[in-house]
Amino acid sequence: MTVCKFGGSSLADTSQIKKVEAILASDPGRKVTIVSAPGKRHSEDIKITDMLYTCHAEASAGKSFSESFNAVRKRYMEIGQELGIGISNLSDTLDQIELTISRGESADYAASRGEYLCAKILAEYLGSEFLDTEGLIIIADDGSVDPVSYELLSEKLSGDSNFIIPGFYGSAKDGSVKTFTRGGSDITGAIAARACNADLYENWTDVSGILMADPRIVNEPKTIAEITYEEARELASIGAAVFHEEAIAPIRDAAIPIHIKNTNKPEDSGTKIVLHRDDQSQPIVGVSGKIGYTRLFVKKLFLQKNPNFIIKIKTILTIYGIEPEFSSVGFDSISLFFNTNMAGNKEEILTRILTELEPDEISSDAKIAMIGVVGEGLYDSKGIIAKVSTAISEAGVAARYINYGGSLITCVIGVDETDYKTALEAIYSAIA
Repeated sequence: MTVCKFGGSSLADTSQIKKVEAILASDPGRKVTIVSAPGKRHSEDIKITDMLYTCHAEASAGKSFSESFNAVRKRYMEIGQELGIGISNLSDTLDQIELTISRGESADYAASRGEYLCAKILAEYLGSEFLDTEGLIIIADDGSVDPVSYELLSEKLSGDSNFIIPGFYGSAKDGSVKTFTRGGSDITGAIAARACNADLYENWTDVSGILMADPRIVNEPKTIAEITYEEARELASIGAAVFHEEAIAPIRDAAIPIHIKNTNKPEDSGTKIVLHRDDQSQPIVGVSGKIGYTRLFVKKLFLQKNPNFIIKIKTILTIYGIEPEFSSVGFDSISLFFNTNMAGNKEEILTRILTELEPDEISSDAKIAMIGVVGEGLYDSKGIIAKVSTAISEAGVAARYINYGGSLITCVIGVDETDYKTALEAIYSAIA
């Protein structure tokens, strides 16, 4: 049994929906389908979810949102008319949603109606059973999934029916509609896959899999054929647009593979995310990075003999809302790297550390980029880190930070932001 999730680009208009229809019809094992709200039809278009957030914001401010909602209504009515479904029922449903938003329902409710309406339309068009996630997927206050959700969904997904399920939302413990973070339809798909113990979770989008590097920087990077759950999470943590991290968690323990496929090119092989893979032939799966880091450097004699000193530095940073992502500790010094957007009170922080901890030296510099080289074969393959270091050196780039060991499958390299693209290209050439 296969669970499929289709993203907004796959459902943007009727021509895309008919591609979805063909994909589902080509494999009778595709019995459970999760849908996003219709996405952009072209670059200047607006996503339905964004339009619904606007409706809620205008209603909350006491303004008329009829013009904004009419734009939503027009999109859905056009899709419904072109697919030949019951327009009167669709119009009545839209009227009810508009009325509910006007009465002060939450932003989560408003935003969730994009997926709700899309699923209702698709279920009617395909002759499938619509299954609402409200009351079946329970979302805790911190955004995590209550395990009872798997049991509730499992009971509903039994039998031989084909199901269409709206993504992105469920219910809070008080019964109100609650959404996941943006991109949360991937999470819904993963929950459904685990709930029905699927053999495969297909994630259909507008790209033919995960690329080994950012195509905006590297010319025509290769597609990753197979990648582990852990590798995918590591790539995402260092900046790659890989897969919604929280969508991996529900199915990792069940070892259900994820197959990322292209709705517009279903014949392409795509990328599989699996529990284990053979890393001998391809030790490294990719390279990704992020700019916008600041480094805090603090020096104190016999630092390693005084662990409380490091704790006090981190405590001060926490007070100012700073959570370092990377760190490096020497005998007498420590470097901490964090997002520059967190460093609004940098001078005040430096002064406080100087006053309270009396370090021998303290400094801070910004505009640092972090690049991660990720692969399950990194630990056992000799010479890869040396090859990466040589590549950036030959490209004329100075490494400001190198860390390997915190994760056995990721080596992180810090460079000046001005060297970021050059370094990424050089590293990709070395590992591809």
